[in-house]
Amino acid sequence: MGRNTERVDATLARAAASNYWTEAEAQAVLEAYEVSGLSVAEFARRHGLGPQRLRWWKKRRAEEAAPGLAFVPVHVAAPPSPEAQRAPGAASMEVLLARGRRIRVEPGFDAGSLARLVRALEEAC
Repeated sequence: MGRNTERVDATLARAAASNYWTEAEAQAVLEAYEVSGLSVAEFARRHGLGPQRLRWWKKRRAEEAAPGLAFVPVHVAAPPSPEAQRAPGAASMEVLLARGRRIRVEPGFDAGSLARLVRALEEAC
């Protein structure tokens, strides 16, 4: 048995005996789970772990790894003229929000209203 295997086995034993996992223990348990090829329930059963705790840590790590959403600054050089706003084929803009929501912004929009709408939609998630 290699040293690394012994270390992983010791970490799994400590994790099974503990009501609290440190970040390092959780990382070691998740790595062992991923290389095992087992289901969460089977891995947890074999190592005396609670499957819910394993799922919770798995979800937490996935959320930490997910790219964060960020607003990109937009600078409007000058407001469009009333004629440009009414012109056929005037350019519009589409904003893609979390979870696939889209907002189509037509020329002449009010930036403050748009910002409030985006905040309200993002907070509703």
